[in-house]
Amino acid sequence: MAFVDLGCGEGADLLALAYHRAHPSSRFVGVDSSPDAVASARTAAGADRRVEVILADLDKGLPFADRAFDCAYSHNLLECLREPAALIAELARVVRPGGTVVLAHWDWDTQLFDAVDRALVRRLVQGYADRRQARMAYVDPWLGRRLWGLCSPGGAFPGEVVSRTLIETSFAPGAYAYDRAHDFRDLVGDGVVTAEECERFLAEQRELDAEGRYFYAITGFAYVGRRA
Repeated sequence: MAFVDLGCGEGADLLALAYHRAHPSSRFVGVDSSPDAVASARTAAGADRRVEVILADLDKGLPFADRAFDCAYSHNLLECLREPAALIAELARVVRPGGTVVLAHWDWDTQLFDAVDRALVRRLVQGYADRRQARMAYVDPWLGRRLWGLCSPGGAFPGEVVSRTLIETSFAPGAYAYDRAHDFRDLVGDGVVTAEECERFLAEQRELDAEGRYFYAITGFAYVGRRA
């Protein structure tokens, strides 16, 4: 099996699959545009010769031969691209007939936090969703809900959209929502919220957690198709 992870970051998903599929003839390729992420992924891969991590700009096409892979995967990549449809067209070239494509994305506007000040939560969630982070050339927080419209036309990958909702009931370091909530501090410099509003929100999340009433959810979608 030949597998490619597009926008692999530091390689967590890529290496997890390599770990669970121990066959020596398997090939696992990660691609990312961040030199730091690529370096980290290569270090994490260690001596596993089945794993290769490539530095490449995914807005400039895929540096692979036709029909090179049995499976292509990405998570939270497409919103960062200038032309997501161009990458999907490239996938039609590099995935073998009968191969699988899995394109997954959080829909950032679906983040749910409980709080007294609903208007503040809406500003925080939407401000974070719309914010172009330093590692991103582009941003589209609604990419999750747009996967069907991107992947279905043309019929190269007949498939379906499936959903997944991450739910957390503990507000503690290392939890996904804990990290996202603290990312909201970046919105202060953007003028979306004040520092006082942000800290008030975080304090309320800690209080809810202490009382056993904390709740967070975010919904992601994945287009799962097979190369025609």
